[in-house]
Formats: sequence, structure tokens, C-alpha cells
Amino acid sequence: MLAKAAAGAKSVTLLGASIDQQCLNAGLVDEIMIHLAPVLIGEGKRLFDHLRAGDIELERIELIATGGITSLRFRIIK
Repeated sequence: MLAKAAAGAKSVTLLGASIDQQCLNAGLVDEIMIHLAPVLIGEGKRLFDHLRAGDIELERIELIATGGITSLRFRIIK
């Protein structure tokens, strides 16, 4: 909540599965941007595990594919 208050009308960027999950569960996220790279990692924290918010409906608003990375941006439908 402090980041939202400090940002005012500006955007706040979240990095890391744990903080992303907490903010999604609290209903504080308006958009999600995912960058896909052709690498499979066997360990780590899954981005969408432990969501208590139930199903979250997304609308894709941008797709950019450059080189080996695909970036997807979604709006969360509330």
C-alpha cells in the first residue's frame, strides 16, 4: 500500500513471484507483463501458485516478439 500511495497516478512495477502473488491476492494489480525466454528452469517459485483470488480473467492488450523473447501484457478484468 505504501508503494501505491507514493506513486500516486504513476505505475508501480513488481518483480518476483512472492510479491506478485501477494498483490494479486489483495486485488491490487491492474496489469501483468510476462517476458518469455526459451529456457526451462527446474527450480524456483512458480509465479501463479498460491493464488487465493480464484480464477483471474485476463485480456491480452499487447504481444511483442523480438529475438528470443516474447513479451505479453494483460489487463486484469475486475
